[in-house]
Amino acid sequence: MQRSDLDVTIAYSQEGRPLGEPQEMTSNQLYQSNQKLTLPAGLENSQPYWLTEPHELGSYVVNDPLQIGTPENPPVLPIGVRLTVSGYELNYQVPTTYNFNDPVRGEVKEPLVVTPPVMVNLAEPIQIFADSTPRKITARIIAKSDITHGKLHFATQDGWKTDPETLDFTLKAGGEISVETSLIPPASAGQSMLKAELVVDGKTYHRGFERLDYDHIPVQTLFPLAEASLVSLDVKKAGERIGYIPGAGDEIPEALRRMGYTVDTLTEQDMNQATLSGYDAVVLGIRVLNTNPRIGFYFPALFEYANAGGTVVLQYNTNAGLKTENFSPYLLTLSRDRVTDETAEMRVLAPDHPVMNFPNTITAADFDGWVQERGLYFPSHWDPAFTAIFSANDPGELPADGSLLIARYGKGWFVSTGLSWFRELPAGVPGAYRIFANIVSLSHAP
Repeated sequence: MQRSDLDVTIAYSQEGRPLGEPQEMTSNQLYQSNQKLTLPAGLENSQPYWLTEPHELGSYVVNDPLQIGTPENPPVLPIGVRLTVSGYELNYQVPTTYNFNDPVRGEVKEPLVVTPPVMVNLAEPIQIFADSTPRKITARIIAKSDITHGKLHFATQDGWKTDPETLDFTLKAGGEISVETSLIPPASAGQSMLKAELVVDGKTYHRGFERLDYDHIPVQTLFPLAEASLVSLDVKKAGERIGYIPGAGDEIPEALRRMGYTVDTLTEQDMNQATLSGYDAVVLGIRVLNTNPRIGFYFPALFEYANAGGTVVLQYNTNAGLKTENFSPYLLTLSRDRVTDETAEMRVLAPDHPVMNFPNTITAADFDGWVQERGLYFPSHWDPAFTAIFSANDPGELPADGSLLIARYGKGWFVSTGLSWFRELPAGVPGAYRIFANIVSLSHAP
């Protein structure tokens, strides 16, 4: 039987409801159909199913057991297609996608995304205060529908305040606007949450908008809760200026600025005593020994600076691919020792050491709330000139004592630390700020 002899009709349906009348198809003729779809009432946002409910790091809540293990959400509003060929029916579903031509990637298909009518993004996921000075914060409102009158409300508790608490806005569909408010911390130290809520036509919306677009994965659209962690620190410091030598990249300089320090980025041209003598401490960024091919030429000046009374702080480095072996004034052998349990007991080996007592008194509570790990790539062997401050280990493993090693060098100090400051300080862990403040304050310790 020739193809031209087939009697073919096509029909579409949305969730079982017909979309128009069945249409006859003609052999070798392109057939197109334009259909207007209506979103069903109560349709959920296109949030990846494993992110719909609140979750912990690495652990997710999935209410529908049939979704567990699937690589992505089922398509939103699939279209049912029924082909009738000479009396035989063929039924299948077509996912609703947005198709377009990209000048580089060619034809691109993206899934249909259902969004809230309005969303709000807070500029920073965490706000950390070392004093009671108010700070301007920014929220960006994103409208997917016309908003003739809406209110943005900042919800705070535990003594935190915003001024103003509520802002009015209007937006057209596709429009965005940034607004500001002053965030005022409480007088006492503590942690809390800031929540942004949008009220439109009597309904409250509290989701943000984030689009992840990378070549190696499908586009992901997220609607995280519009909230930020708030941290008011009880931290004292000594000194005013810190020099920072960048490594593989971290947020330690910003954390030091939150404490009230002036932080300058140092280069090889700054490795002279006239420049270095103006700093209370010099901190080297994570993996600087692995990433800076010139770092070996920095250390003679850094050792001289410590000998004259300064404090040099060396953060973690991997023991493979070192650009120099001469990174310590005393024997110091790096290893792969680490403590991955962020709740592991931190046993104090030197309770009377200045780093435990000035300018902040360090207790076991300062290791509460750490994230992801205690630290990594601790030294395994060191000269007796170093004092080991802490001992810790993962369950079932031997103690590792190299997480914080401090040595007197001349009038100053040399510090090696594999504790994960690059994770704890950006996360706003109060105790990490207090301990790190003590480290960079060593030159002022009594």
